[in-house]
Amino acid sequence: MLAIFRALPPFLLPLILISMTGHMALSGGRVAGSLFTLKSGSPEFFVGVFMALFSIIPMFASIAIGRWVDRVGATRVLRAGVCLVMFGAWLPVIWLTVPSLLVTAVLIGFGFNVLSVAAQHTVGYLVDGASPSQRLANFGWYAMGHSTSSTLGPLLAGVMIDAFGFRPAFASLAVFSCVSAWLVFRWATGLPRAEPIALPAAEAGEAKPASPHILDLLATPQLRRIYWVNLVMSSSWDLFIVMLPVFGVRQGFSASVIGAVFSLFAVGTFMSRAMMPWLSRRASEWQIIRVVVVVIAVVFLMLPWAEVAPVLMAFGFVFGCAVGMSQPNMLSLVHAAAPPGRSGEAVGLRSVIGNSCSVAVPLAFGAAVAPFGISPLLVGGGVFFCSAIPVAHRSVKAATHRPRLD
Repeated sequence: MLAIFRALPPFLLPLILISMTGHMALSGGRVAGSLFTLKSGSPEFFVGVFMALFSIIPMFASIAIGRWVDRVGATRVLRAGVCLVMFGAWLPVIWLTVPSLLVTAVLIGFGFNVLSVAAQHTVGYLVDGASPSQRLANFGWYAMGHSTSSTLGPLLAGVMIDAFGFRPAFASLAVFSCVSAWLVFRWATGLPRAEPIALPAAEAGEAKPASPHILDLLATPQLRRIYWVNLVMSSSWDLFIVMLPVFGVRQGFSASVIGAVFSLFAVGTFMSRAMMPWLSRRASEWQIIRVVVVVIAVVFLMLPWAEVAPVLMAFGFVFGCAVGMSQPNMLSLVHAAAPPGRSGEAVGLRSVIGNSCSVAVPLAFGAAVAPFGISPLLVGGGVFFCSAIPVAHRSVKAATHRPRLD
C-alpha cells in the first residue's frame, strides 16, 4: 500500500485528502440537514430548496472561479474555499434551525465548489506531458477521495443522529472541515499550474484583441458533447440524492437505513473509481461513459419497484458503481478538449452545468413530488437519461478515428 502511495504524482495525495475531508461536511450535511428539515415538520418542498442552495452560487460563479485559478494558481483559491466550508460546517452546531441550515447549505456548497474547481484543475497538471490514460488514472485516484467522504459522511450523520441527536452529528462533520483547512494551509503550497496564455499586444492604431469568451468553448463540437453528457449524469446524481430522503421517510425507514443506502451508493462510486487506473489502460473515456449512461437509465427505470430497504440498497450500489465513473472520465475529457491555458475555465463551465442541475433538479422534484408522486418522476428521469446514450455512442465512433497517445 505504501508503495502505491509513493508511486503517485507529487501533491496528488494531499489533494485527495483535502477534497475528502472537506467533502465530509457537504455529504453528511446534506443528509443531516434534509432529515432535520423533515423532522421539524417542514414540507417536502423545503428539502428541495435546502439541496438546491448547495449549488445556487456555484451555478453562477464557477466560470469566474476557473478563470481565477487560471490567473493566480490553485493555492489561494483552495484557502478561500476551505474557509467557507469550515464556517458553514460550524454554523448549525452553534445555531440549529431550518433558516440556519439554509445558510449552511450556501456556505458549504459555495466553499466546496471553490475548493474542488481548484483541485480538479491542478490534478490535470500534476504530470508534464501525461498521456490520456495517465491523466484518467490521476482523476480516478482523486475521485476516490470524494467517494470515501460520500460513504463516510452520510453514514456518520445517520449513526450520530440516531445515537446522539442532530447537533452532535453536525459537530462531528465540522471537525473534518478543520482537518481540511489544516491540510490546505500546511501542504497546498507550490502547486503546479498551466502557464497562462497571453493575448497578443495590440499594435498602434489597432483595436485591442478580444478576450476569450465562454461561448468559444461551446463552439467546439467535442466540448458540446462532453457538456451534454455531463448534464445528463449530473441530473441523475442529483435526482437520486434528493429523492432518497423523501422516499425513505415515506417508506418509514430510520435515519440509519437512509444513511446506509447513501453509503452503499458511495461504496459503489469508490469501487468503480478504484478500478479507473486499471480500466484506463483498457478502454477510452467515451467507451466507459457509454456503458455508464446505459446503466444509469436502466436503474432509474427500475427504481419505482425498490420498495424495501435491501432492494433500494442494491440499486443504490449499482447506481453508485455507474455514476462513480462519470467524474474522472468527464474531467479527463474536458482537460483533453480544452483550449491551451483555459482548462480552469473549461472545468468551471462543467461545474456551472453540474451546479445548475443541482439547483433545478431538487426544486423541480420538490415541487412535483406531492402532486405526481415519486415513481412517475423516476421513470421520467430514466427516459431523459436515455438521451445521452446515442451521444456517447457517436463519440465512441468519432474517437476510434483519433488514435490515443498512450
